Amino acid sequence: MYNYDVVIVGAGTAGTYFALLLAKRGVKVLVIDKDAEKDLAKRLDIFHFTSESFAEFNLEESKEGDPEFVSKFSYCYSRSALDNYEKKNFLEVHVMHLPLFIKRLRNLAIKEGAKFQFETTFADLIYDKDNRISGIKTSKDEEIRSRLVVDASGIPSVVRRKVSDPYIENWPIGPRDKFYVFLKYVLLDDPKITIDRSISWPYYKGWIAPQQSKGGAIVGVGANLSTDYARKCMKKFEDSIPLPKYTLQYEEWGATPYTRPPFSFVTDGFLVIGDAACLTKPMNGEGITSAWVQSTPAADVVAYALKDNKYPTKEALWKINYLYQTKEGAEFAGLRALLVGAVAMSKEDNDYLYANGIIFKSDDEEVKGSVAGNLIKGVLKRKFSYSALSKLLKASNTGTKLTKHYKRYPLTPEGYFKWKKKALSLWEKVGSMADNITDAEE
Repeated sequence: MYNYDVVIVGAGTAGTYFALLLAKRGVKVLVIDKDAEKDLAKRLDIFHFTSESFAEFNLEESKEGDPEFVSKFSYCYSRSALDNYEKKNFLEVHVMHLPLFIKRLRNLAIKEGAKFQFETTFADLIYDKDNRISGIKTSKDEEIRSRLVVDASGIPSVVRRKVSDPYIENWPIGPRDKFYVFLKYVLLDDPKITIDRSISWPYYKGWIAPQQSKGGAIVGVGANLSTDYARKCMKKFEDSIPLPKYTLQYEEWGATPYTRPPFSFVTDGFLVIGDAACLTKPMNGEGITSAWVQSTPAADVVAYALKDNKYPTKEALWKINYLYQTKEGAEFAGLRALLVGAVAMSKEDNDYLYANGIIFKSDDEEVKGSVAGNLIKGVLKRKFSYSALSKLLKASNTGTKLTKHYKRYPLTPEGYFKWKKKALSLWEKVGSMADNITDAEE
C-alpha cells in the first residue's frame, strides 16, 4: 500500500538532516524538492555554523580542504547602537558555502539509504478510507503513498497550510512574521583591514562578517515587512555605524521566520519541521540548529511510531511536541517576548544596556546587581528612559509567564486545547517586532 514509510517535502537543511536521521534508524524515506538538484539552496551562499553544533548533531567538522569550507573564527563581537562597549563572546564558528554543506548532508543521507527526487512539486495530500493523511500528490499527478508526511518546505509551508485539522495551525508566514535578510558581499577598499570574525549591532539588526573572497566581507541586516524596508534599514545602519569603506560585489536576499512556532507540530500521519514550523533563534533568526534540536529526538519518536508497520497517530507522535515545547520552545518563547520589549527603546537606552552588561554582556564579564535594579538605577540617573524600563519589565514578566506555561505543555493531546487557549492569551500581550516599526512609510 505504501511506497515509503516517510515522505519529506523539502530538501534544505531541515528535510535533508531529518532524512539522514530516519535512514540511520532503518526508516524507508523519500525527500522531494521542487528545485533541480543543481539549483538547490543557491539563493544564499555563505553561512556560519559552530563547532559546538557539529558535535551536538554528530557531524564531522568541516575543515580546510573540504568543498564547503571557507574559514573559521573563535570569537564574535557585538556593539551598542552608538558603537560603544564592545562585547566579546567565545564561539568557534565555521564559515561555509550553504549549497555545498547541504550536498554533504545529502550524500550522507543517501549513503544511509534515503532517496531524493528533485524537480518534484507538492500539490496536495492523500487521505485513506479513514480520512487520515497517507501520502502526497505531486503537480505531475504522481501519487506517493507514505505513512508519514513531513513538511520541511520552508517559509511557504506548502503542506502545513493544506492540513485541515484542529491540532494543526495552517496560517501562512506573512511579511510581519519574518525577517527579510539583505546581504551585501563587498571588497574592502583598505587592504590593511581584515574582517575575520562576526561583529553585530543588535539595535540595527545589522552585522559585518567574513566571506569567501580575500579582503572581502558580508554586510547584512534583517528587517520585517518587506525587502524595501530592509533596504531602508541597511541605509540607516550604514549611516549610523562607521563601517570600513568598500566596493560592492553583489547582493543576496533571503528570509527567515520570526514568529512563534505552531503550538502542535503533529497530527495523524503528519509532522512539520524547520522554517515551515518557524523554528528559529530569537536572538538572530538562525534556524538550522533550532530545527535540528526538534528533529533529533523526533527521529526516535517517528521510528518507534512506525515500528511493526504501525500508522503514526498524533498520540504516537505527541512526544515530539512535548520534548520541544518544554525545553527549547519554553526558553525561546520567553526570549522572544523579552526581545520585543528590548527593541522598543532609543539608541541611548541601548547604549546603557551595553554599558552595564544588561542583556548584552561578554562571556567573562561580571555584572553586579540585578537586572531590574540596574535598570531602575539608570532611570534615576537619567541614563535610561522610564518608557523603555516599563516596556522591558512588562515584556520580561510576560516572557517569564510564557516560559512557565510552555514547561507545563500537556503530555497527551487531551490537554492541548486548554493549554493552547492560555498560550494564545499570553502571546497576544507580547505583540511582534513589527509592532515597533514607526518609519515604514517615510
